[in-house]
Amino acid sequence: MKKESVLVLKDFLLPGEVIIFQSGKVKTLNDHFVFYITDQRILLHRRRGVVLKKDRVISERIENIRTLDYDEKGVMKKKGVLHIETISKKMEPIEGRVPDIKAIWQELHKYIKREE
Repeated sequence: MKKESVLVLKDFLLPGEVIIFQSGKVKTLNDHFVFYITDQRILLHRRRGVVLKKDRVISERIENIRTLDYDEKGVMKKKGVLHIETISKKMEPIEGRVPDIKAIWQELHKYIKREE
């Protein structure tokens, strides 16, 4: 994990919250983010600007995630696509390199509570 990205992200972490996973770049909402999983939430973060820095953060509590669907699209240059549904909404699809999206999907499954 880049030291700069961790320092920036600390501004958005809750007290005691710990980052447990970081992916490469992913795309959602027509923007590129780094996908993080903490012990409490998923966070998508991006920072723009050289002098005037602007952050954009998307956050969802892990306990609110109900379904995760993984898919691949494309013929020659495949992309992984992750669909996340929470208690209250369906998030926009998250796309990226197949290994990155698969890794996110696999890691999130460790923390999702199963309803029996």
